[in-house]
Amino acid sequence: MEFKLYPHPEDGICTPFIKVPERNVYSRYFNHNSSKRVVSIMNKKESSFFSIIGCDEKKIIGERRVDRKVILDYLLQVQSVSCEFLDYVMNTYVLPTFPISKEEAFIKTVIRQVISARQAKRVFSEFVKKFGYKKNGLYGFPTLEQLEKITINDLRKIGLGFKAERISSGINMLKRIRTGEFVQIDGIGRWSKAVLAVEAHKDYSFYPFWDKSGEKIKTNCGVDLVKIAQESEDLAGDIYVYAASYMECGK
Repeated sequence: MEFKLYPHPEDGICTPFIKVPERNVYSRYFNHNSSKRVVSIMNKKESSFFSIIGCDEKKIIGERRVDRKVILDYLLQVQSVSCEFLDYVMNTYVLPTFPISKEEAFIKTVIRQVISARQAKRVFSEFVKKFGYKKNGLYGFPTLEQLEKITINDLRKIGLGFKAERISSGINMLKRIRTGEFVQIDGIGRWSKAVLAVEAHKDYSFYPFWDKSGEKIKTNCGVDLVKIAQESEDLAGDIYVYAASYMECGK
């Protein structure tokens, strides 16, 4: 059984967790009570069992687990499903990960607006590497205090363009709002609101399945997430996690 994270780390790209060389362990730093702590996800014996070290797992993967058996039972009845995608689900255990802070959720969502997933990963990587911190090869997302020191010009230098002012404005509001109040920030529309709900609830059943990634999943995987969501948003969310992971493999 292959073990993967979604989003999946790539060489040179700073995603939420970085794989420790020669070990099936993914780690990162996070801010907890003004101190930087390491949290790791470790697969046990190449199976679907894993352990999370150093943090409450609900902050990382959410309260509802993705159930691969339920997904398989459903997909085996879908005539249009791609054989390659079905094989991926049968042989892969995907663990979704989420931003741990509201600051990270907001920045990540704004960066993802309009541009492709691959480009968003690159820009998010540049953001963390430039403004966050690094220790023992692991990256940590910047603290709110560090974020407040970033200028609009700093943001433009890493390719954020018109989003620089949006992010700067949002950073100034982050101390005063709760996660569910992001809609008060300029530039948070229907899609962004849905994606922030995913991050806030740590549950992909809130995902906007009608977006471009949903269309690509329908084309490449043979599953219509919009239709599935009409029956069960939980099932649609869990299938999205696997399909998005499958797409990250270049399918």
